[in-house]
Amino acid sequence: MGELITHFGIDGRLLLAQAVNFFVLLAVLWKFAYRPILEVFRARRETIARGLADARSAGEHLAKVEKIGEERLVSARAEALGIISQAEATGRQRKEEALADAARKGEAVLADARRAAGEERARAQETLYAGAEDLVREGIARVLGHLPPEARDGDLIRRAVSELRAAGAHKIKA
Repeated sequence: MGELITHFGIDGRLLLAQAVNFFVLLAVLWKFAYRPILEVFRARRETIARGLADARSAGEHLAKVEKIGEERLVSARAEALGIISQAEATGRQRKEEALADAARKGEAVLADARRAAGEERARAQETLYAGAEDLVREGIARVLGHLPPEARDGDLIRRAVSELRAAGAHKIKA
């Protein structure tokens, strides 16, 4: 084996020195390079794991927020429907009130028109009675002859006019 070592030009002392140098370099690199690199990788893995956990948590939170949003939307829709139905009920009530008010006003106008018509009829009858007195006087004068008109028909005319009024009042009531 010695020949083999000399044949390849291996020097034992030099090999031992290189082996010591290798292990010293390995120890220095292990302490100052490999361990810090491993520490950086470990910190990076932890950061990535925290990021993934935060992303999952954010996804869950987003799902909760969306669910709450949907619930609020459903609640808002129900509230809007309630407001609309209340507005419709209020509208119907106001419509009924307006119709009732219009009916009352119509009845009042009709009552005023009836009262005005009654007053007009009464005035027309008074005018008729006033004119009828003259007509009756003239008719009686022609029928009864030539007696003095004042003595002859004053009482007669008054009775005739009162009979006319009674007959007219009876027709107005009917």
